[in-house]
Amino acid sequence: MKSRRREAEGVGFLLVLVLAGAVPAAQAREVFVVNTQGASVSRVDLASMREVGRFPVGSRPYGIAVTKDGKTVAVGVEDEERVKFFDASDFRLRGETRIGPIYNDHIILAQDGRHVLVANFHSDDVVGVDVSSMTEAFRIDGASAPHVVKYGPLQKQAYVTCKRITGIAIIDPVRRALVKFHQLNVNPRSLTFSADESRLYFASFWVDGFFEMDTAAGKVTRLIPLPPPAENAAPQEVTYHGVEAVGEDVVLAANEGRSYVDAVDVSSGRLLDRLTAGVSKPCCVELVPAASGEATRALVSNIGDGTVQLLELRDGRLRSVGKVPVGAAPKRVAWAEPPGRAAGSTR
Repeated sequence: MKSRRREAEGVGFLLVLVLAGAVPAAQAREVFVVNTQGASVSRVDLASMREVGRFPVGSRPYGIAVTKDGKTVAVGVEDEERVKFFDASDFRLRGETRIGPIYNDHIILAQDGRHVLVANFHSDDVVGVDVSSMTEAFRIDGASAPHVVKYGPLQKQAYVTCKRITGIAIIDPVRRALVKFHQLNVNPRSLTFSADESRLYFASFWVDGFFEMDTAAGKVTRLIPLPPPAENAAPQEVTYHGVEAVGEDVVLAANEGRSYVDAVDVSSGRLLDRLTAGVSKPCCVELVPAASGEATRALVSNIGDGTVQLLELRDGRLRSVGKVPVGAAPKRVAWAEPPGRAAGSTR
């Protein structure tokens, strides 16, 4: 199938940097990739487009985060019910803490740099784990089977997708409190935001498109429909998975079930481009942190063929820069050099 290609209007690259939460001095070069069915984490060099290391971490890893100094990697290992901390250089185990049953729990580094936040599906809590002691420090309750946890661009509040009572929870990690719970009639799978955090976007099951929500009102304001091609239009449960804002009005959306990635102008709802080349059941989409003037790139985890794929967006058009084979079922990623500390940075 040929890609649909249209020109984007006003892709503000400085906004891309705001969405990434930092202004690094150079484009990120290395990334850790969690291989959920491969019981491992791969280290991938994006400059050479090759895997430079693969490390065993335990059965069914999923969430991952890197500390601000880049020296420690936290990985949630589902079958061990633990968050494990590894030395970033050689993946020697530094410590671990048991938090109880885990099910695809996302992990992020808190803004204070002293904790990682775990969206713990089975406990209905967002768990804070102290990085230095590698022990549980606190729990924020009030979410319902939390899955994704992600800061908004303002970097003050974190947003959590909830799967049992479906909705979006908003938490304040500093006050360690639930701010709001917005119940929804759809099951959110992923999260990304407008630059001012007034709107968020998420995908859901059975839907060929993704939703926009007003973050203050907690109401879904529209569905952005993305009709599938006629030859691949049968109804299916798994459609869009990862969504990622990569510009002022541009969101990339990975259709896991139909194996393509769309670039969408969310101001107009227009499909700008659809990339199928090399895409194989894409799951997660992650913006590659970059400096002003560098290309807008994103990394996609391909569950279908066990690769990570580097994409570039230019003038509304997507192209594949290259693919790297990693372990089985690659999903979450974390930058080996955290944004703001890229090579050459003086911050």
